[in-house]
Parts: sequence; C-alpha cells; structure tokens
Amino acid sequence: MPTPLLFRFDSGVRYDSGARYDEADVPPAAPPVLLTADHSFSLNSNTMEYWEITKQRAQETLPVWTQYLPTFKVGGQDTTGLSAYIDGFEPLVQLRTLAQDNFDACFRAGQDALLRMKALGTRVPALIEAHLDENTGIMKDVDDLYATPPRAESGILKRLRMLLPVWVRANTALAALTPADPPITRTVGGVNYTAATAKTLLDGYTAVINDLQDKLELLDRKRAELRAHDRAADQLNKRWYKAAKASHDPGSDVYEALAGITTEPTTPAPETIEINTVLQGGDEGLQVLVAYLPGGGAHATTKLIKWQVIGVDADFAHSAPLDASGNAVGPFTVGQTIKFITEVTNSVATRTTAPRTIVIAEPVG
Repeated sequence: MPTPLLFRFDSGVRYDSGARYDEADVPPAAPPVLLTADHSFSLNSNTMEYWEITKQRAQETLPVWTQYLPTFKVGGQDTTGLSAYIDGFEPLVQLRTLAQDNFDACFRAGQDALLRMKALGTRVPALIEAHLDENTGIMKDVDDLYATPPRAESGILKRLRMLLPVWVRANTALAALTPADPPITRTVGGVNYTAATAKTLLDGYTAVINDLQDKLELLDRKRAELRAHDRAADQLNKRWYKAAKASHDPGSDVYEALAGITTEPTTPAPETIEINTVLQGGDEGLQVLVAYLPGGGAHATTKLIKWQVIGVDADFAHSAPLDASGNAVGPFTVGQTIKFITEVTNSVATRTTAPRTIVIAEPVG
C-alpha cells in the first residue's frame, strides 16, 4: 500500500493528511475495444506445419503437468523446461522465415541476372548482324557466338564472355562509318545496356552466386535449428506423457486429464514436401515456377501445391496436384503478391509447409 502523503509547512508543524491513495482512487481504464470479424477463426487445426503440432501438444501438456504434477521431473526437466520449449518456437520460426525470404530474394536476383545476360547474348548479336552484315570479320565472330547455345548457366555466361569483345569491335566499326553510327545498346528489363554495363553485369554475377551460397547455408542452419528444437520438445513431451500415464491408474485425476492431450495416431502422418524455390517465368513470364526439395511426401495420399493472391483471396483458395518435377502456376498479373504452400494429406492428418512469397514483376524481355 502506498505511504500516506506528508505535507510540511513553514511553521515546522508536520501534518499527516491520513489520505491513502490506491488503485481504487484511480479511475479504471476503459477496456480495449474488441475487434469483430465476419467469421470465427479456428484455434486448433489439423492443417499445420510439423512444429505447430509439437507446440500444440506441449501447450496441452503444460497445464496438466503444472496442475497435477508440479514437482514431477522427467530426465531432470520440469515444467520450466517445457515452457521454455514452447516459448522458443516462435523466435526460431521467425529466423527461419527471414533466412528463407533472404534466400528467395538472392536466388531471384541471380536468375534475373542470368535472364538479362541470356537476352543480351541473344539480341545483341542480331543487332550487330543487322548493322554490319557486310563486315566479314565481325560476321565470322557472330557465327561463332551462335555456336554456343544459351540454354543453361554455363552457356549463357560463355556466350556473353564471347560477345563482349565482339560488341566492342562492332562499336568501333560503327564509329568508323561515314556518317558514324552510335554504339550498340539494348534495353533489357528496363535497363539500357552498353558493352561496358553488360561487362559489369557479368562481373557482378560471381558475387551474386557467392551471396546465394551463403544465404542457402544460413537457411539450412535455421531449418536445422528449428528441427532440433522440435525434436527436443517432442521428446520431453512424449517422455512426460509416458511416465505420467504409467504412474497413475485409470480413473485417477491425472489419468483422466491425460485424455485432453493429443497423441499420435497409429497410422503415420504424411511427410511434408518442402518448396525449394519460387521463381517468376513460364508463359509470357507471368507464371510462377515452383520447385521442390527432393524427398518428402511419404504416407501422403494427396499432394497439392496451394496458393493465395494477397488482397484477393482470404486463404489458400487455389490448388493443383503437386508434380515432384515442378509446377508452373498462373499466369498472374504484374504487381500481384502470391503466397505458396504445399499440402499433403492422408486418413489421419493434413500437413503444410511454410509459405513462400513472390511479387509478380514486369517480365524481363
């Protein structure tokens, strides 16, 4: 209780007001306005990521452990340990999501650079040929370029390396004409490329790939950390459940309380199929190409790729059968933000993966 207020005046006489100020004297704060929705939200769902299942079981276990067996320990751990596991999920999930988003952005930057280099390697030789088709020496160099197909990373890089000196020689030949023609430039994806800026694009690609490898390694670590946390929490939860059930007879309060804790079915739940990359491309450059990590999908009877257009769909309203070799979804429109998950189902459960997001940009062309 707060100390009574004391007042001191010049007379030196001390006056104790006797007044006591406590919470009852302070006007109560108005309760926060409750938000209302046009539908109810499901607080527990059978459509969850693997870690959400473990966390939910731990949250069901903690109050039973706390109420009925507060001093009971398993492997030296008590309710404090289980509570720490519950609290530890969200930070690890956020770190995994951040690493995932950073990897996606870097991967798309690398793919964008390759696509730009491919376009330059294809279209600049055609421009050189159109302007200097009578220059036999340069035309021989252009024919050599065409012998290197830009269908994969190695071919794209090789053709642009071969093109750059030919591009410079072509600019020199154009400048020698009477009247002189300007150097060759080509706009790709909104950027006006010269021979010099094309070289900068090529030189910078190594740094992009190095950064991509760093971000992939970080993503792998964050995935592994979340998996390890999930395993440890799951192990503690199951060990406690087993010990508590073995220590009490049917009909006891503890035994009956255990019925409120979700247990695993005898049929294995389906294994998730992780998304590896989500990339814009396909027909007219407006589809999304979804690739998957190898493995996964064991025990699943249904495998779907699902997506949601942000601002249009309330949930993952669209789906297609998941093709392990990859799915091409869409087309979409420029500016739309799309989220993707995979969903696997069998008779006992439905499992999903972490969402992957992409914003549809103007196609590079």
